[in-house]
Amino acid sequence: MGPSRTSVRAALCVCLLASCEERAPATVEPEFRGPARGESVPSTPQRPAPPVLLSPQAPRLGDPAFRAAVAAFERGELASAQAAALALPDGLDVELLRARLASAGGDDIAAVRAIESLRGRFAGEGRVFATAAEIHAAAGRLASAEDEIREGLVLAGLTADLTRARGVLALCREGGASKGLEHLLEALDLVPALEFTARPLSQAHLLLGNAALSADNALDAAGHAKAALLALPEDREAERLLADALAAAGDFDAALAAYEQLLARGVELRVALLTLYTRAATADLLEGRKEQALERWLRARELGASAADLGFGANALAKAANDAIDAAVDAAGRKDLVAARTALERALRLQPESIEALYMQGVVRYQSQDSAGAIASWQRALELAHASGDPTPEPVHLHLAGLHVERAERERARDVLVSYLTQWPEGEFAAATRELLAQLER
Repeated sequence: MGPSRTSVRAALCVCLLASCEERAPATVEPEFRGPARGESVPSTPQRPAPPVLLSPQAPRLGDPAFRAAVAAFERGELASAQAAALALPDGLDVELLRARLASAGGDDIAAVRAIESLRGRFAGEGRVFATAAEIHAAAGRLASAEDEIREGLVLAGLTADLTRARGVLALCREGGASKGLEHLLEALDLVPALEFTARPLSQAHLLLGNAALSADNALDAAGHAKAALLALPEDREAERLLADALAAAGDFDAALAAYEQLLARGVELRVALLTLYTRAATADLLEGRKEQALERWLRARELGASAADLGFGANALAKAANDAIDAAVDAAGRKDLVAARTALERALRLQPESIEALYMQGVVRYQSQDSAGAIASWQRALELAHASGDPTPEPVHLHLAGLHVERAERERARDVLVSYLTQWPEGEFAAATRELLAQLER
């Protein structure tokens, strides 16, 4: 199960991958046509020949502030990118960035005006054609994007930017991820720090990684996810793909850690995570790691897993809780109250609503001179019993009432006894309850 494709237009104005993949491929010449679905990426793409440039190209802007603005844009931080772009002086690269920002913000008219203005001032500049093509691709206008690339190749030659644009266009086509990745890598060979390449490169690896995961090739999927994260660190889609691939490969430790990080960052995947915890716990149990299995079932329950979701895990937790109660009874019999309390804490962590554990916890606390703690344990046990409608197997209410009497809290003792008789007037301890109630009322 891979991450859903997000709109790259909202983050980058490069390519609406989700919508583009739903479109039928336009009729194009062979050099722009992507490979069939499922075609693998060449493991070692051939380095391109040196580009043939027809028109002189303007020098690239190396200003660190500009590159920081581009990086923010590729991360989808449009407000930060916009603020940075406004602070930069006018020029080819800055104005092209502003055009991308305008389109990403939904103002295509401003984007087109900026592009057309630059065409007049920078005739034959490949970066202008490449930007226009990528803006068209982002809007799903693939034929227009293709026209821009063709005209740019005629006037500027095979530049790194136009090679990148060919990659972006390929990503928008059905089955074009492999060809798109090939073009993007070629563009980076020409200009290693080429702007506006990180997001499409990440998306190419995501598309190929999702396809690999769907084909049960978890290792390839993980490789593409890692490559996507190298291109665009902390991208949530890539992190989710990596977690899914690790889970599919059976690397539960790494997958669970990855899912937990995503959950901490606000990604809603509780159902997937609790499901993976139950799978991992079962594997742990089969391999003899009982305690780790219990911890993973506990975490699944914290995430909202029901007893049905836990399956055998629910029984395993109950059995472990009962074992802890037995250990507590044994320790209490030996007057080892510290061991008894520790065992009961474990039992209640495993089964928070165990009336038996709560009753025994109250006994141990009482023996440890912790009357307030004993009252809290017995009150909770009675609350659970009243909620279930079943009386406690031990006379918890009599112990609680007696402790209230010791503390000179006779009204509270009376309330406990009356509550028992109201719900279970013919209960096992009804006669003893009436007798103690009568003593209180004398």
